[in-house]
Amino acid sequence: TAAFTDLRNYVKKRVGKLRYRVGTEYRTVPITDAAVLPSGIVRVQASIVPSGAVTINRVELLNSNGDLWAHQDVSITIEEGQTGVLYWFDFTIREGTE
Repeated sequence: TAAFTDLRNYVKKRVGKLRYRVGTEYRTVPITDAAVLPSGIVRVQASIVPSGAVTINRVELLNSNGDLWAHQDVSITIEEGQTGVLYWFDFTIREGTE
């Protein structure tokens, strides 16, 4: 139990920022929340609020050193007048054997 708590808190504390790509241009936004859910999942989220209509083709999560931790290739279209999107990464930490 202590190991799971430590690992979840480590992930929560080490996340740095979220970066997304429009075309070939990357834009960075701050993390708005990093929390351990009651299920034990660590959820890291950020609000992506670009100016104008865009199509996001990649979302990346960087740690506090700027190293890539996770990414997803996506196709998220934000229309003119739409506020933006809330995007998150979920991390599940569990014990297992191979």
